This record gives sequence, C-alpha cells and structure tokens, in this order.
Amino acid sequence: MGNRDGASRLDRKVALVTGASSGIGEATAKALAREGARVVLAARREEELQRVAGEIEEAGGTALAVRTDILVEDEVANAVRVAEERFGGLDIAFNNAASHDVPAPIVEHATDAWRAAIEGMLTTVFISIRHEAPALLRRGAGAIINNASVLAIVGTGGGMSSYVAAKHGVIGLTRAAALELAPQNVRVNAIALGTTETPMVWAERESAPELSEKFRASVPLGRTATPDEPASLVAYLAGDDAAFITGAVIAMDGGWTAQ
Repeated sequence: MGNRDGASRLDRKVALVTGASSGIGEATAKALAREGARVVLAARREEELQRVAGEIEEAGGTALAVRTDILVEDEVANAVRVAEERFGGLDIAFNNAASHDVPAPIVEHATDAWRAAIEGMLTTVFISIRHEAPALLRRGAGAIINNASVLAIVGTGGGMSSYVAAKHGVIGLTRAAALELAPQNVRVNAIALGTTETPMVWAERESAPELSEKFRASVPLGRTATPDEPASLVAYLAGDDAAFITGAVIAMDGGWTAQ
C-alpha cells in the first residue's frame, strides 16, 4: 500500500492505534497502513478488530489485532509489548480510544461519575503515553498523536464539565509530554476534532435530529468531517513531513472554534 506516487511515507514503521475497531480509529489504522506502516489495532471489540485487520491485509497492508481495554493498564502495556515482539519496535502511537460520561449539571454531577470521566478520557491517555514512550525512545525517535476535541480548546455548558475538563487536560498532557520527550526526538501532538461521522454521531442524530442539525448549521463549512479526514491528518503528523511539529494542537472543526 502506498500513496499516489508510489512512495510510502511510513514504510516499515510500526504504529499502535487504540479504538481501532470503528470510526476514526479504523479509518486511521487503514490510512497508516496505506502509507506503509505495520499497524497494531487495539480495542475492546475483538470481532470488529479482526474485521478491520482482515480488510487491511486484503488491501495489501500488515495489521495485527490485539484486544485491549484502555481502562486496564496491563492490557495497554501488553499492546505495546506485542508491537515490539511481533514487529521489532514501535514508532507511532495514535491515542484515540476514550470512554464517555453522561452529561450532568455541575451541581448534580456525582463525584464518582466525575472521577470515572477523568479516568476514561485523561488518565487513559497518560497511561498510554507512559507505556508507549519507552518503546519509542528505544527506537530513537517517534510520534504520538492524541485525539482530543474542539472542547479541549473552548468550553461549553450543557452539563459537559467533566468532558471539557478531561479534554483540556489532554492538551496540557500533550504539551508537557512534548517538551519532556523532544530532546529524545519523540514528538507529541494533539488533534482537536469537531463532529465527525462515526457510529456514535449517527446514534445521536437519530435520537436528537434537531440538535444535530442545529450544530451542523453552526459550522462555517456547513458539514461534519468524515473519518478519513482526521485519519489523513494523523498520518501526516506521524511522518517525516511533520518532523518539526511537536506540542501542537491542530483543530479540524470546519472553522467552528474560529468564530
């Protein structure tokens, strides 16, 4: 697999993608494979992981499915270990998977629910980096890309306090890790995505079509992103063309945060 001119920007690189069983994670795993990377797919849904791995292999790429619950640190460590044992190392990590909380006003938000949201959306990214970074350092270079949100850049009401706080935390963690790892040539960046066409968004559209349409109308470009669009951005940030980019937060939101 390669890009249109036959070159492979990520030829023989090894990538780990969490949340790779559908949506943005699936699209990114396929994009990295098209660029020549050997991809370790990590997610909880093993059947879907095997489907994605099979589709990558059928298209001429190399992929390995490793069932992983990012809430279980030993399983995250295992996914990194498998990448090193099967493919000889790790060069790229896309920390895409996250759990989701149930929105609630601050005055009604249970402390346990808050802690669970921070654990599932921020602590999991920390744990992933903590296990990925040593593997990248053993290679002498590498790239980590964290999937944040436009709500990592701006705030919102609507009972989203824990989500906004966790995603803002991902940006702080990204910047701190970037500065810490830069001397060893490991780059760390984040993408801040607006609404992207994923199964979760499709479900939200069915349950609240008027709210979904109202949000779509608020985007200057007048549409949501396709999963292939952030996937292309991750592939760029993972490669040598982005060798001077670290500690960056790149919004892909159709202009929403520019308003």
